[in-house]
Amino acid sequence: MKESIYLRRPQPPRRRIFLIIFAVLAVIFFSSRTVLSYYVDALWFGSLGYAAVFRKTVSLQWLVFAVFFGFTFLVVYGWFLALWRTYQPHRGARSRGKCVNQLVRGF
Repeated sequence: MKESIYLRRPQPPRRRIFLIIFAVLAVIFFSSRTVLSYYVDALWFGSLGYAAVFRKTVSLQWLVFAVFFGFTFLVVYGWFLALWRTYQPHRGARSRGKCVNQLVRGF
């Protein structure tokens, strides 16, 4: 008698599904006011014939945000990379403890 083996895919727990749904609803709830504001502004600028001005303003705002985000990311990444190279874990347990103590005392 042959027994067939059915591999069942483990289903995610109900709690995880609930948290994902809750997170999506929270993002929708908290971002709806901003999206509605942009929509109303776009309608208003469009009714006055200045839709291009609104698009240009919004695109410049996003450009400035992206430039500063990128610069900040590079600075923070550079600092963490420098710290990681300075206090590499290949030393030993004792030297690692000394490094952690030096970091804690520094702050």
